[in-house]
Amino acid sequence: MTNARKTAVRTIVFADVVGSTALFQSLGNTEATALVTQVVSNMARSFKAAGGDVVKTLGDGILATFEHNTPALNACIDIQRTCSTSGAVDATGARQKLPLKIGIARGVVVLAPGDCFGDPVNAASRLSDSAGTGQILIGDAVMEALPLELLARLRSLGAIFLRGYDVPVPVHQVDWEAQVDMGQTMPQVPSRIDYSSQLLNLAWLDTSVDYAADQMPIVIGRTNGADFPVNDLRVSRQHARIDWRGSYFMLTDLSSNGTWVRYTGNDTTLALRRNECVLHGQGEITLGAKPSDPTAPTVMFQIHPH
Repeated sequence: MTNARKTAVRTIVFADVVGSTALFQSLGNTEATALVTQVVSNMARSFKAAGGDVVKTLGDGILATFEHNTPALNACIDIQRTCSTSGAVDATGARQKLPLKIGIARGVVVLAPGDCFGDPVNAASRLSDSAGTGQILIGDAVMEALPLELLARLRSLGAIFLRGYDVPVPVHQVDWEAQVDMGQTMPQVPSRIDYSSQLLNLAWLDTSVDYAADQMPIVIGRTNGADFPVNDLRVSRQHARIDWRGSYFMLTDLSSNGTWVRYTGNDTTLALRRNECVLHGQGEITLGAKPSDPTAPTVMFQIHPH
């Protein structure tokens, strides 16, 4: 039996079923296992049919490799559409929607029997961790050689600090639900502005405060001791921190319930769970509840000149 390893350039896909823990709590082990297994099996079949290699399954997730970006992205879009409408059949015969969160990266990896190693594997895993429900997040290298109809689906989220990385990584979200308009402009990465000459404005209800880079770090939280207090029970005492990282304002989630960031004009939401993202332009920071909740405490942010 051989144990050969080889080095190759591959597109790496990490896909996870969202909400599997709650599913086990509500349905019990037997039925929840059956549903999750159906979804993971469907993912494996879809990836193999698209020319991918399923490296291994990970309980409620899957790790797959592709030789090229286009079939990988198309396969992920197809499986998101399937799982968002009819993910699995439960014991009563009813269809259960089991959404996914997917991360995709590309680069040189070491392929081994039943496993795969390298920075792209770590990046795809971290992108999957950072993705919200039903989202596909990709790294810059996944954009290479994509056809126009796929490029038109990309929305830049700017540079994000993924867990375990020392520098921010450019990330794009795949808009798999929308109809593609081939006349729309190509996705743009936010330009590198010298934010050291800028102010960060935070606003919530009647409070609006400007912060300069030399005033960082600041803490957003549910206490008067926080630098920017947000008095809501869903907000942790120290919910999030904003640091100055030399050329960026960096938001880090410190909370129990999570933080969501949406950039103005982007219509995409980034879910943070004990990880980080770069703040650029303007947008919304939702604390402790999903942005779909109209009562969720939401801090507006804007970076503007002195």
